Amino acid sequence: MLAGAARRLFGLFAVVGGATLFVSLLLGLLTDSSLRRSIAVGFYVVGSILLIAGFFVGNRGVLRADTDETAKGGMLMGFRRRGIRSATGEEQRESVRVSALIIGLGIALLLLGTLADTENKLA
Repeated sequence: MLAGAARRLFGLFAVVGGATLFVSLLLGLLTDSSLRRSIAVGFYVVGSILLIAGFFVGNRGVLRADTDETAKGGMLMGFRRRGIRSATGEEQRESVRVSALIIGLGIALLLLGTLADTENKLA
């Protein structure tokens, strides 16, 4: 079970990191800037966006919109009243887990950006 979870986590990291790397390289070539610097800035930007997204996912609160699946369609659907319900324990745990995943991915991309950055040396 843990091996499968680790494989999915690494796959998610590879897809997000690879897409960030590709777009950063493409933008670096189009703007005639240093490729290492464009990679670092790309990782910084995407990592920061993921940190902010993880913060908002984790601070969702305990109230959820009560959607009625039977009342679909109609022209005035957007004007009907919706109820509010408390989130179940599983929904709250899922919110925290997704937030931790997004924040962890953001921190990993920020660390990759730090390693790729040529302006600031670590040693």
